[in-house]
Amino acid sequence: MVTGSQGNGRGIAAAGRAFGALAVALPMVFGLSACSDRMLDTGPLGAITGEPSPVSDNSSPVRGMSGTNDEYPNLGTVPQRPTDLTTEAQRQQAMDRLAQDRAASRRTREQTEAIQVPEPLPIPPKPDLRPGKS
Repeated sequence: MVTGSQGNGRGIAAAGRAFGALAVALPMVFGLSACSDRMLDTGPLGAITGEPSPVSDNSSPVRGMSGTNDEYPNLGTVPQRPTDLTTEAQRQQAMDRLAQDRAASRRTREQTEAIQVPEPLPIPPKPDLRPGKS
């Protein structure tokens, strides 16, 4: 048997759950409507209700073949190949210079590694610090 106080508690709990669901769902609906591209024209409420946009630009993804499309370069306007390229002899000369630099660097490294480093001084013993003795 259900008493009056138990029945009212269930009704209040159900109302609380419904209010909680509404409190969660309402921001989600308005948040998702912010993703609409029509929101700027009709506002958040118009984006939710689906009102038609007052701005009608009828943009179409299909473009006409007018020949005035400047988005992509015209292959007829590609410049000629460059004529001031280096010759094979010039490239070989540059490679020889790089090989000489590499050899000089290796010689310098070998000379640097051949330098004798003096032995470090031995570590002195710990001082005998006792009160009353010097």
